[in-house]
Amino acid sequence: MFDGAAPSELHEHYDADGNLTGTTVVTREPEWDDESRAWALALALREDNECRRCGGDMVETLDYDRWKFEPLPPAVCYRCLALAQSRDANQKHPMSAGMIHLAVKKPRPPRKRR
Repeated sequence: MFDGAAPSELHEHYDADGNLTGTTVVTREPEWDDESRAWALALALREDNECRRCGGDMVETLDYDRWKFEPLPPAVCYRCLALAQSRDANQKHPMSAGMIHLAVKKPRPPRKRR
């Protein structure tokens, strides 16, 4: 339990004739201690303050008077490129909306020396 309550179970014991002979209460360690709750809450707060588009901290990305952001040249992810090529190649397929595109990593052949 997130609130730190220790979960407990009640076990009843019976004899061969079905008469209740006793009970045992088993109390387990709480799943959430103070530290794990603090980490979970910090993560939730961080995710709430994260721009859904660029992943930046909105305390910074919305502060027009203090920060100026300049674009860098784009990096090319070759896996994303392969996935986009697969999507484009299958765009007119009647089942394209349901296709899951995959890419496999393979070693490049060695370059020829000049």
